[in-house]
Amino acid sequence: MSKSRSEDKVIHIALAGNPNVGKSVIFNQLTGMSQIVGNWPGKTVKKAEGKCKFKNYIFKIVDLPGIYSLSTYSIEEIISREYIVEEKPDYIINVIDCNQLERNLFFTTQLQMLNRPMILALNQYDLLLQRGFDIDESKIEEMLGIKAQKVVAVHNRGVHELLEKIIEIEEDKHPYNSNSIIFGKEIENELQRLSTELKFNEIIKDERYSLQFSAFKILENDDHIKKHLIDNNNDQLDHFLYIVEEKRKNLEIFHGETISTILNSEIYNIAHKIYEESIVLKKVDRSFKVRNFFDHLTIHSIFGYLILAVVLLGTYLLIFQFGNFVSGLMDNVFLKFTPNAEQILGGAENWIFKLIWNGFVGGLLAGIGGVLPFVIPFYFFIEILQDIGYLPRAAYLMDRFMHRIGVHGKTIIPVLLGFGCSVPAVSACAIMETENQRKSSIVISTMIPCSAITTIVLGLVAKYLGLGITAILYLILLAVIISIGKILTLFSDVDESELIIELHDFRVPNFKVIMKQTWFRSKEFVFIALPLMVILGVLMQIFVEFNLLEWMNVLLSPVTVRFLGLPIGIGVYLIYGILRKELNLILLQLFVASLGLSMVDYLSPIQMIIFTLMTLLYIPCLATFITIRKEAGRKFASHVLLFRISIAVIISGSVYWIFQLVSSLNPSWMFGYQIATTVLIFFIFLYFVVFLIGKLIKHRRKGKKRRYHRFKEFSEINRCENCSKFNKCAIEKNNKCEDYEG
Repeated sequence: MSKSRSEDKVIHIALAGNPNVGKSVIFNQLTGMSQIVGNWPGKTVKKAEGKCKFKNYIFKIVDLPGIYSLSTYSIEEIISREYIVEEKPDYIINVIDCNQLERNLFFTTQLQMLNRPMILALNQYDLLLQRGFDIDESKIEEMLGIKAQKVVAVHNRGVHELLEKIIEIEEDKHPYNSNSIIFGKEIENELQRLSTELKFNEIIKDERYSLQFSAFKILENDDHIKKHLIDNNNDQLDHFLYIVEEKRKNLEIFHGETISTILNSEIYNIAHKIYEESIVLKKVDRSFKVRNFFDHLTIHSIFGYLILAVVLLGTYLLIFQFGNFVSGLMDNVFLKFTPNAEQILGGAENWIFKLIWNGFVGGLLAGIGGVLPFVIPFYFFIEILQDIGYLPRAAYLMDRFMHRIGVHGKTIIPVLLGFGCSVPAVSACAIMETENQRKSSIVISTMIPCSAITTIVLGLVAKYLGLGITAILYLILLAVIISIGKILTLFSDVDESELIIELHDFRVPNFKVIMKQTWFRSKEFVFIALPLMVILGVLMQIFVEFNLLEWMNVLLSPVTVRFLGLPIGIGVYLIYGILRKELNLILLQLFVASLGLSMVDYLSPIQMIIFTLMTLLYIPCLATFITIRKEAGRKFASHVLLFRISIAVIISGSVYWIFQLVSSLNPSWMFGYQIATTVLIFFIFLYFVVFLIGKLIKHRRKGKKRRYHRFKEFSEINRCENCSKFNKCAIEKNNKCEDYEG
């Protein structure tokens, strides 16, 4: 294989492999700082692109999503397959975890069937040696006909040698000539017959897919390939698909298994042969025994939870102690220089002072001191836990509990981090495997009260009404979160399933890689969210200065006054909280003080509870909304916005009117008894609402399932035995197929 690159010498590379094999580490080592991170067009899956210059060649590299096969069951699989087929990268670097060689080769075999130039990166070779094994890459090269390279990506060993092997192929020093995948005799004969049929009848008119891959996927009943065939509109297609269906049924009857199980077994047989030939047993490293002991300890039924509690609590305290310390410093800086700013900018009442100092400088320091000190440490610690391999174990331990509230086990990470700040909690949802899991986790994690909301709860309810009422508020919030989780599970098209996750070996963290990853994850907030917070801070001051927000109190009064029973002037402070939650309470206190009143004079106890409950449930702060939009798209962020407003108003209004009913029926009761009764009635009401919603959704699903089975039955009966087409076509050709009235 030889290509002329005398002009630009650009080589396009796709990094492909299973999740958690080190693709992103290799990508970072090769591309350094020259990376572009975004989303695949029309998708929420992350897309990472970068480039590097090496020996007079420019390598443009794309890090494909981690997948286990080239099926089309998930978004990630579709994206990877379409990129390899449509974009046709010059080379694929298939990254493999040496410690899971047999399983990883399942994906390698499918890639090889695509007949694209490929290099194998045998990563985590150091861990393989510690486990007492070695790998003979020459055996792999001999059996597959693909160049292989031992790699320790975290220490940048063997990474650039991958590019050297590509250059050797480019310069014809080692021509690329991979071996064909040979299956068992029975499957191989069927695939060869199908390949011949595809080629002879020109059913596939382009060369995007190789004949072997097309035949394999057609036999597997792959929907994407079938659609590709139908789009070609070949006259021989119906007859060909009929033949394939017959072959598939015969194989399934003979083996007593589904066709996907039969074909997957064939691939694993090939992978097992390569594994047996290439893995060499040596002496076990002593350090591996220690790590193996700690590995079992971290997933123990008792000690595992104790370790998890220590790790999560320690991470939480470190992040938010640091965040509060830096935030306090920023607040002190703002307060210290405020008098000087007043003198320079014409006094505290001057609109220039309010615009520049309160709006611009205040918004900037709010972002730097209020969010960044939490975001950056969060990414740093989460990268450490990810790098050493602890996060999968935490998810494994908490999976059963998290399933009880309707979300994936990994959601425990963003949930716990949400108690400090919702921004890193939403970002942490990126560790979910599927889009449904990611979105459900985002909804749940944003419901967790962050440190700013906790400040309001403590500064208003706990201060004036006591810790007992505070605990009741959190109980209401917990009940709402569990109810929402259950409803989200019912609405999901995917059945609730147990956690399937790889618990790879513990390893020593590479802090150079961790620091790079921390910056790559944090810089989007620095360059996007922070400037937006400053701009909106200035706009907010303009609105305040020119009394442009007063009309909002009147506009919101049907909800805030009539439905929620709050004072009319409180609506605008709920809007201030969108920028930063502390502003709800801080600005309200300033307003009440300007009237010469105390908080207990302005708000009744039930109004304090309703105001705090609204703050707990309604729109997350601006920084969180921006992060949701970045992680899941504008449409989903808008849905979360409307959902949170609706939930906050409905729940808060329900509590208020139940309290009014209880207090009118029992006016002599103490306030505490009235609230306790209100909450009890509310829990009963919430339970029946969730129960009824569940019944309605299940009934609707049963109706859909019945209609689906009826359609399937109709399709099967209408198939004509002579031409393999359906009833309508059969009638047109005057065949003897009878009409099915169904």
